[in-house]
Amino acid sequence: MKTALKHFITINNKKYLYTLKSASGDTTFVECEAANIAQEFLNEDVPDLLNDLPNLIMAEKKYTKQQSETIRFRVTVEDKKNIEKKAVQKGYSSVSGYLRDLSLGNIRNL
Repeated sequence: MKTALKHFITINNKKYLYTLKSASGDTTFVECEAANIAQEFLNEDVPDLLNDLPNLIMAEKKYTKQQSETIRFRVTVEDKKNIEKKAVQKGYSSVSGYLRDLSLGNIRNL
């Protein structure tokens, strides 16, 4: 698998994109924004992950729906770039998720 293979899974008449890309000889990078997944998995674990993907997508949708409150604050352009960089380095697909986990003590800022 040299290039990324893009697929869709249909849940409740809605299509959700997921991508598979060979990462190394024995791992595959799996990305599914709807399930908040973007990481490498052992090739032997990918079929089970894909089988469970509908449940993961629905759980992520339920979790996201529960988040109804908004917190806003201002930062400088430089601070915003640094925060975004750290979020990506920690494996987050969104700054919101990174800041939420950081502020709730779910990750350490090293």
